[in-house]
Amino acid sequence: MASDEAPSEATIVLASRGQRLSGHVLEMALFGLTLGVGWAFWFASTGRGGQTPAKRLLGMRVIDAEGRPASLRRMVIRDVLLKVVAFVLLDLLLLSMEVEGGLNLALAGVVAWLVAALWCVWDGNRQCLWDRVAGTRVEVA
Repeated sequence: MASDEAPSEATIVLASRGQRLSGHVLEMALFGLTLGVGWAFWFASTGRGGQTPAKRLLGMRVIDAEGRPASLRRMVIRDVLLKVVAFVLLDLLLLSMEVEGGLNLALAGVVAWLVAALWCVWDGNRQCLWDRVAGTRVEVA
């Protein structure tokens, strides 16, 4: 197969639900341990091949709709804008809202992120919500 040809659907092996969830946990741990800075540099070097630091360690990669490794641009949209920035903005918006009784709406932002992350558990293509928006899937590399 030439390098510019997309793989057939039969050759794509999607990452299991357990692999996806392990990836989330490891990604958060790596981000926290490196205070985000080390993770960002690592991501800059692995993102071109459709991998985050955790996916690299766990032998997975993000692919586009054609089955090719996701571009760095798509990875930034998926992993930085959709996974982080959107939920930070949601949390800031919720924190700014006043609610009677002192209910902390920031917890709603965390719950929304968890629902988006756990979406792969019941999704037929094992896609999290950010995968659906970015048009990506995660396969075993």
